[in-house]
Amino acid sequence: MRVSEFKPRSVAGRHQPVIALVGCDGSGKSTVGTALLALLQAERPTAFCHLGKQAGNLERTLAPFPLIGPYVTGKAKKENSKIQSGKKAGVLAAVSGFVLSMRRVLRYGLMRYKHEQGMTILTDRYPQNSVPGPMDGPTLANLNRDGVLFRLFSGVERTLYARMARFRPDVVIRLNVDLETALRRKPDHVAFKLARKIDDLSRLDFAGAPIVDIDATEPLAHVLAQAEETVRKVLALYPQAGQAGSSPHSGGQAGRAGRLVSLVGCDGSGKSSISQYLVQHFSETRPAVYGYLGLGSGDLGRRIGTLPFIGAALEKKLNKKAKKARTKGEKMPGLLTGIVLFAFSLVRLKRFWRVKRAVEKGFLVVTDRYPQMEVPGQCDGPGLSAAYSHNPLIRFLAWLECGIYRKIAAFKPDLVIRLNVDAETAHSRKPDHDLEALRVKAELMPQLTFNHAPLVEVDARQSYEAVQQEVLSLLEKYELV
Repeated sequence: MRVSEFKPRSVAGRHQPVIALVGCDGSGKSTVGTALLALLQAERPTAFCHLGKQAGNLERTLAPFPLIGPYVTGKAKKENSKIQSGKKAGVLAAVSGFVLSMRRVLRYGLMRYKHEQGMTILTDRYPQNSVPGPMDGPTLANLNRDGVLFRLFSGVERTLYARMARFRPDVVIRLNVDLETALRRKPDHVAFKLARKIDDLSRLDFAGAPIVDIDATEPLAHVLAQAEETVRKVLALYPQAGQAGSSPHSGGQAGRAGRLVSLVGCDGSGKSSISQYLVQHFSETRPAVYGYLGLGSGDLGRRIGTLPFIGAALEKKLNKKAKKARTKGEKMPGLLTGIVLFAFSLVRLKRFWRVKRAVEKGFLVVTDRYPQMEVPGQCDGPGLSAAYSHNPLIRFLAWLECGIYRKIAAFKPDLVIRLNVDAETAHSRKPDHDLEALRVKAELMPQLTFNHAPLVEVDARQSYEAVQQEVLSLLEKYELV
């Protein structure tokens, strides 16, 4: 589609546009992106978001360093040779590919957050799920490997890429360049990878988003003129932005049309029952939804324990590993445990996004649990930050996970209702739970502030009906219903 033929359309439900800039390395994305960002920021609050994995940049950054540089370069050349010849890729390539894909998922999540706060978005690259490989598609599906674990993580990656790709940009500006030009501009890049990117780029449709093709081999002034013309056509569809993230119905919380109430407490305090009751009760008078922000790992372990023959032994082994992972000062029990815990955090992030969107659309959202950054490993805190590990991959995943939890904790509930219960009462209600674990949670829960969100305490040792009525009264007192 040429610029002259481009007929932009706004996307329903959006307050500001999302503009994606894509192209092979050497096509001039950074140069064009810098010019477009200046144009956009002169008119409205705009965020520039890089949605690439930047694996090549990481390799080139490390290359000059003694010892580690030659090692990384050698490994990269070896893996590139395997991929080019169709041979089975190494384990390191698979693990690093998955970790870098998760880095892209985090960047994408940050981009969505900024967009939902009312900012115009300009991206360098855009994830897609139709063509696996180096042109911003799933990494693991492009590797010649097999095995149960590989298929599991490849499935997780494909699911996340499918989710990202469904959020279509308002327009994709595709900068096209031939291999000779790309190599002349990027002589330190691998030729066969550039050729693959150029070939893949021409096949992408970005889930049906409007695409404007620009010949990036032309003079820069001509390329910029076409790109700026496209951007102005998109901006004409959207009103001038005011203060990003403001809303007359936000009730003091920026960017919100609805309300967020979170019930927290030890297992057995009645969180699930009361939160679901509140949603059912208020659904009669206003849009209300339930949100579960736990991991569900405990219930999964107990279901595993019911399996015939191996269930009990497997549950015991998993519980032992989980206890080590969430205990400060213990050593993380292996890379696989770290990856599984990180995957659970990604599930929690997905649930949080669903909650956040519902709040900003005007729903009353009542959540069972709420993630926090204050106590790692317990009470819905980061799972990889309690136990220590010398494994660089686990430490990197822990760093990524902390970023996830910081973003969630920054979105504070309008009211946190803490249901206090002692461990013995909780165990009488949940006899299949470990009493020692309940004692730890009951002791830690009163220490949490949930990023200093408005918080009230309720004695959950009372009857279910009494707690229910007290919670209803609190919501009315704080004018949340």
